[in-house]
Amino acid sequence: MSSIANFYNGYNFYCADCKIFFNVETEPTDLPVEYCPVCGKYEYVLDSIDEFLDELENINVDPVNFYNAFPPDEPIPNSCTGATPRQVAIIFDLVANRHDVPLTAEIIAGNCKTTIGIVRKVFEELHITEKGGI
Repeated sequence: MSSIANFYNGYNFYCADCKIFFNVETEPTDLPVEYCPVCGKYEYVLDSIDEFLDELENINVDPVNFYNAFPPDEPIPNSCTGATPRQVAIIFDLVANRHDVPLTAEIIAGNCKTTIGIVRKVFEELHITEKGGI
């Protein structure tokens, strides 16, 4: 198994059935991973970003929902939000820490019109409310 992860979150595999990322340790071999260690199925194991993105498109899920699987400073591929994983993480952190005062897209983005649009789309796609609810 390669020491370089297939997904930015450090995992090499994603099970489309269990909806989990995972790594497995195997004896040195050239054979591919054959099954998910959770469900035991092999037909749902994905080992590349392209397969992962295809699966998300097939089930009509925006990749922003799995933002940690992508490099932090590049826009999340195929996402309608245009956000980077770092932007999504910052939005989550800001909203999670402000339960007493509503935190709007305008407050997060300041005067930047482009960023306001991104924040609004992240709020919408991830069902984040101004009070931090998901």
